[in-house]
Amino acid sequence: MILVVGELAEGKLLPITAEALGAGRKLADELKDELGCILISDKVGDAAKEAVAAGADKVFVTEDAALKDYENDAYMQVMDKAAKDLAPKIILMGQTSIGRDLAPRLAFRLGVSAVMDCLELALEGGKLLCTRPVYGGNARATFTSDATPQIATVRQKAMTPIAPDASRAGAVNPFPVTLDAAKIRAKVTETVKEEVAGIKLEDAQAVVAGGRG
Repeated sequence: MILVVGELAEGKLLPITAEALGAGRKLADELKDELGCILISDKVGDAAKEAVAAGADKVFVTEDAALKDYENDAYMQVMDKAAKDLAPKIILMGQTSIGRDLAPRLAFRLGVSAVMDCLELALEGGKLLCTRPVYGGNARATFTSDATPQIATVRQKAMTPIAPDASRAGAVNPFPVTLDAAKIRAKVTETVKEEVAGIKLEDAQAVVAGGRG
């Protein structure tokens, strides 16, 4: 199985999750394997159906009041169990604040490597080839690993999501995890949302920039 770690905002899939599912769908089809998506939150709601429509064969849902906000110690308990119980060959995450924190922590826990900020994903001999920028973006390098699972984060807008298909069939499975509160050492005490007018930079069709390139 290829497993995508989904991210939610107000009960809906973030675009980066759809992009990761699009990349995972291509890899799963080439490997003739299943594509899974794990959703971690206090309430997942219809996001599980969105994940199926975006390409997932199976969606695993972990719901707990302690998972309302991202806390690495809580998410690590879920992903540690997911890696052991589901035994995915490949784990994909977005190159977001969550992915940048969770991927290397999970890789260290499992004794494997993580390739961050990938621009391209491919397969060779059943192994995942991850291409990412190096030398300040002046060159690209391709990395792979013999260890399983292979963990990678994908850059936003680097992967193409598939067209959502509400008629796609997929299984939604509860994935309960009993969290150990004593291991959650940091907690979110307040969330402040900044209201921003206009189009987000990452969603703009065209970007005009001035100054030195």
